[in-house]
Amino acid sequence: MIRMKEKILVIGHKGASNISPENTLLAFRKAIELKADYIEFDIHKSLDGEIVVIHDNDTYNTTGTRGLIKEMMLKEIQELDAGEGEKIPTLNDLIKLTKGKINLQPEIKAPGLIDDLVQILRKNNLVKKTIISSFDITQLINMKEIEPALKIGYLIPSELTRPRILSRYIQKAVKNEFYAIHPHFTTISKELVDNIYANNLKINAWTVNEEEEMKRLIDLGVDGIITDDIALLNRTIRRTYQ
Repeated sequence: MIRMKEKILVIGHKGASNISPENTLLAFRKAIELKADYIEFDIHKSLDGEIVVIHDNDTYNTTGTRGLIKEMMLKEIQELDAGEGEKIPTLNDLIKLTKGKINLQPEIKAPGLIDDLVQILRKNNLVKKTIISSFDITQLINMKEIEPALKIGYLIPSELTRPRILSRYIQKAVKNEFYAIHPHFTTISKELVDNIYANNLKINAWTVNEEEEMKRLIDLGVDGIITDDIALLNRTIRRTYQ
């Protein structure tokens, strides 16, 4: 099933992370300017219970300073430089910037935050504008039980390539009434796309930064592409954003 190019979701990986420090308000602001449909970002929980936006459970790769997010107070976390003077934002910071301007795709990276996440999304009327993703099916099932209206995207690790294993992921997604499968782009074939659509699921590919690969996936009929390079994907699907 071929999707029309203009219908493909443009999903900014950690914001516009090829031109701005990843998972920062600057990166998300740039993604809005480039007219991405969604921003993908990673969430953890601080010692004092704040949901913060950062990829790793440690601050080192982002800031050059070591510290476990779960063992740090928000004040400590936000004293660090995430690049170009940017701070590690909270989910509330992100929502304040993006609400009404772009949709959200948080990836759950840590335990113990799904109740707070649902409350924040409900409070801001963002349940229907959000896709929750994770490699951890238990977290996703719990999210769906707490808030059935949420769209759930089941991430598949890049090393899982055998069709039989991929089919198991699809069946788990169907069983739990998920919205989409999110496979690594290298694992996506016509067979996989057909299997996903036959089971009434969406397919969003991660993380694609080469034009030829974008074209291949578009031709195969994916619903969305997660990318660091929003401008390149826009040009590839001939979407204007100026």
